[in-house]
Amino acid sequence: MKSNKFIISLLILLLSLFGCNKDNVLNGSNYDINTSTDTVLFDTLFTTIGSTTKRIKCYNNNNGTINISRIRLLSGENSQFRINVDGEAGVLFEDVAIKGGDSIFLFIEVTIDPNGTNLPLVVEDEIIFETNGNTKKIILNAWGQDAYFHVNEIVQGTWSNDKPHVIYGVAAVGYPNTDSNLNLVIEAGTKIHGHANSVLYVYKSSIMVNGNINDPVIFQQDRTEDYLLYPADSTSGQWRGIYLSSPLNSELVHTQIKNAVIGIQIDTFTVNNTVNLNKVSVHNSLYSNILTQGSNVNATNCLFGNSDNYSAIVSIGGNVNFEHCTFANYSQGYRNTPSFLFKDYYKSINEQIVFRPFDNAQFTNCIFDGNGITEFICDTVGKEITGLNTNVLFNSCSLKSEDTLSNYILNNCYFNILNQFRNTENWNFELTENSEAINKGTNSIVTEDILNLPRTIPNDLGSHEYQ
Repeated sequence: MKSNKFIISLLILLLSLFGCNKDNVLNGSNYDINTSTDTVLFDTLFTTIGSTTKRIKCYNNNNGTINISRIRLLSGENSQFRINVDGEAGVLFEDVAIKGGDSIFLFIEVTIDPNGTNLPLVVEDEIIFETNGNTKKIILNAWGQDAYFHVNEIVQGTWSNDKPHVIYGVAAVGYPNTDSNLNLVIEAGTKIHGHANSVLYVYKSSIMVNGNINDPVIFQQDRTEDYLLYPADSTSGQWRGIYLSSPLNSELVHTQIKNAVIGIQIDTFTVNNTVNLNKVSVHNSLYSNILTQGSNVNATNCLFGNSDNYSAIVSIGGNVNFEHCTFANYSQGYRNTPSFLFKDYYKSINEQIVFRPFDNAQFTNCIFDGNGITEFICDTVGKEITGLNTNVLFNSCSLKSEDTLSNYILNNCYFNILNQFRNTENWNFELTENSEAINKGTNSIVTEDILNLPRTIPNDLGSHEYQ
């Protein structure tokens, strides 16, 4: 009996020794930890806005436990970076043990404080690891800028280009039951950045965006640092976009809008005011680059490019005129929507068709294209319900579609020709020398393209004239 107890005790001891082998603390200077990187970079943040969270891995490739004496931020409490070690936040961590073959994660964020200047900021710090007399460091680096912040406020007057403008929530040029008949002017070269779900909202007021070829006005998200392996511009829907609701006469010139949910939405439902879009490009929207509903819109030399769903939806009435515009969706993701959708009706909550005719709808010298089979859909109720012809005309346009369209809405249009753009993945929709859209247009009074380059006779289709 005693013999059995001795054997059992011996086995327990042996198992304990072997089982704790990896838990033996390795104290020699030749034992150190490894990290997944030696530099963490945050690119172009805005002051007072936290960055995306970046992660690094700290691992122990040895057979025993390594005890990290200290993990600390070099600047301590004065650091603008924040670290979290295995679920605990702070600036100093002591006696952090990593078992053999195991690892821990460090999460890093940064917020840049305003400095009252308009110059880019560079913020640097280091994470210091002290292990068995060894010192290892990870460089932390962030670039940022001071900015104007518009946080759920009524805006009017002039937005200058001396530093970026950041929208939190709603920047409203007029608002129901509060203010209307306001005006916002945005200077050439101004950069506007929308936070998640934020919107520039124009209600019964006007907006004048005065970009030029050398200094366009750019609307985009407020996250401009890249996401791990993905560029910042790769993600759609990072902010809400521009929403004009019953606007007064407004104009956007040389304006770029990208990475929104809906790039620009125009709901007019009035007869006296028009939104003019001149040399505007909209890319990478989540739902649609442009959405019009009962709107009065004149668009010339505009580009409505890649989107997760639609390049454009023109719907339920209004007075619209699109000339020398390109609607081309070559999004790399899956979609079952056309690049362009035209509708003159909607369905009520009880599934009744409500006809909303256009006073006038004309598309001249436009391109409707994409990487799908049918990228152009003209969905009209027409005579079968109303007894009237739909007030829409596509004149000298390139249409990618397998659908049969009524002749009364088409004049000298081209089906499924090879438009051949330069680089659709990088949002470059200039025509190449072999494009069949060259010289296909009807002559117009438009003398320049979206890049201010001269148009020749006969005109090319779309927003870009081949040079």
